[in-house]
Amino acid sequence: MKITGGVWDYVLFLGQPIIALALGLVAAIYGLANRMKREEALERMEEGMTTAGIILLVTGAGGALGTVLRDSGTGDYLAEIIAGLPLPAVLVPFFIASIVRLIQGSGTVAMITAASISAPILANLDVNLALAAQAAALGAMLFSYFNDSLFWVVNRMLGISKLKEQILVWSVPTTLAWFTALIMIIIANAIVG
Repeated sequence: MKITGGVWDYVLFLGQPIIALALGLVAAIYGLANRMKREEALERMEEGMTTAGIILLVTGAGGALGTVLRDSGTGDYLAEIIAGLPLPAVLVPFFIASIVRLIQGSGTVAMITAASISAPILANLDVNLALAAQAAALGAMLFSYFNDSLFWVVNRMLGISKLKEQILVWSVPTTLAWFTALIMIIIANAIVG
């Protein structure tokens, strides 16, 4: 059965991310307002904005900086330098992601940037592409800090507010996981690469 143009247009409109988010927000406010006094509902909404605001700000800034790195050619320059090093080819996306993560902060942007920059380099080499994709994702685990929205999500959800504790609870373990991932990628590359 084919959906007609008019109905399909409404479905597409309601499925747009901003419209769907707005409808969800209206439904949440309506559901919250029915169970609480107006002042209490406004306090809860303000609490949610305070918690999520920094995360959204950091994510947006990280995405913008990632675009600048890609569009300015800095990412390609880094890829050329790393590709010229005497490393196994599978580690090219790993180290690109690691460098972008340290420069820019966002793990998501680091993964995407590393994958898009290293894909043309690895296409001409004999590399296990599934392992290379994992390398791009795992290389972005290096030292999560303030510019990473997940850093704030984890620390806010755990209720940690002191900088030293935030770094000990999240940044140090992500760095240990990064180092472990580096060793595991080298071993996996030796077996299946």
